[in-house]
Amino acid sequence: LLLGAWGQLGTEGYIPNGKIIKVDDLEMYVVGDSEKCVIWNHDIYGFNSGRTRHLADTLAEEGYLVIVPDFFRGTYINPTEPGAVEFVIQQSNWTKLKGDWENIILPFAKEKGATRFGSIGTCWGSYMVLRESTYAEIKVGVSMHPSHTSISQLVGEEEKELLKAVQCPQLFMPSESDAAETKPGGLAEEVLGDNLEIIEFNAVSYTHLTLPTTPYV
Repeated sequence: LLLGAWGQLGTEGYIPNGKIIKVDDLEMYVVGDSEKCVIWNHDIYGFNSGRTRHLADTLAEEGYLVIVPDFFRGTYINPTEPGAVEFVIQQSNWTKLKGDWENIILPFAKEKGATRFGSIGTCWGSYMVLRESTYAEIKVGVSMHPSHTSISQLVGEEEKELLKAVQCPQLFMPSESDAAETKPGGLAEEVLGDNLEIIEFNAVSYTHLTLPTTPYV
């Protein structure tokens, strides 16, 4: 049985334990109190999607400070909708995202007492996991349904160069429909070697963006 993507799941009435804190124009969901900090990078459905905060709360209960930044500034898109490709290109501007990371998220976390960091990403968030994992503060990265292969293609970046810049161990959890580059024997394993563990979920298939036949960038 091949399970399909569920899209933007609801919260099923769950009441989060954390708080939304706004720094400059960036909202962040913050829960927990620890020098060990996990940055949770949301999927294409954005800051308010599904059970993200429930899962962040679960990590916090294990002794972590968890921060979920709203990189899309309150917006999101269904990957099957018209304009999804243009939306992803706009939201994956590393110059803007780098400013969020270096000027807001990282300083905020350190002010909260964080000294060691991990990065988790779902779908679109795997692009941010790779980007954040180039910084010395990040000690490990985890990507569920990693989608950075298509994102790097859309924004005109070389996936191999993104992977080569990673400085810490990674865990990829690709589905049946995810890119070959993220699976055993793929580009990520070629570049990261022993710094990459891959756990496949081949009973799951996700909806992907319909990519243009010619690059946008």
